[in-house]
Amino acid sequence: MGESLAFSLAMDLMFNGQNIDYCERPLSLDVIETMAMFEDLPERAHIGVVGPGGGRLVKTLAERGYIVDAYEGRQECLTHLESMFKSTSAVRLYPVKHLNDPIMRGKKRFHALFCMDDLRAFRENQEWTENVQQVVRPGGYFIYSQVSNKLPSKQNKLSTYFNLSGNYDVSERTSQQIRECYLSLADWEPDSDKKQMAKETLGIVKSGSGLRRNIMSGAEVRYVVWRRKLSAKQLEDAFVPISVKV
Repeated sequence: MGESLAFSLAMDLMFNGQNIDYCERPLSLDVIETMAMFEDLPERAHIGVVGPGGGRLVKTLAERGYIVDAYEGRQECLTHLESMFKSTSAVRLYPVKHLNDPIMRGKKRFHALFCMDDLRAFRENQEWTENVQQVVRPGGYFIYSQVSNKLPSKQNKLSTYFNLSGNYDVSERTSQQIRECYLSLADWEPDSDKKQMAKETLGIVKSGSGLRRNIMSGAEVRYVVWRRKLSAKQLEDAFVPISVKV
């Protein structure tokens, strides 16, 4: 088992029953309750998640009644997710390369797209990041996590297609939860087999990788929400009164 999957699985086990997800970046699921965008999403909204990690965010979204497409680049994590969601019809899993395929990408129109990868995809200048507006519906949302206030300037084209609509700093709460859970592992009393699994998987993570240091210091995480702009025609149509025959 690789370090990334071991760490994600250990976090999922440690936070079982708690309001937190470890994907590419720790996420306090409480933040979902504060995002105004969720008031605008239809009941069966189509949502995409890039880099789902252990899958808790995907599970949370599916439990809310949304249809979720999850894109994972590591085969080990993808295999884990396939096992986790094999009986969940609302969740569909794909290799992340599908987003870089213009034909595959052209078939998607998400009400909301989560990028949980600290913008690594933008720094690597992947094809889908240059065309992210194409997979988000007009008026739909793009949410990403970051540890700084700005996108890399050369790749920051979001403002061309999106309006900034929310900035949610959840770092303090999330970091505290992670530290407390990790430090109290010896006193943590879930099912014994799950506790043993968490210890074994954390044991796979090498201290030199920085992952354990991230637990101890806490990860500064901020979720930024952009809303795709409507075209002039769509804006015009939105303000045209609906005539009703009596």
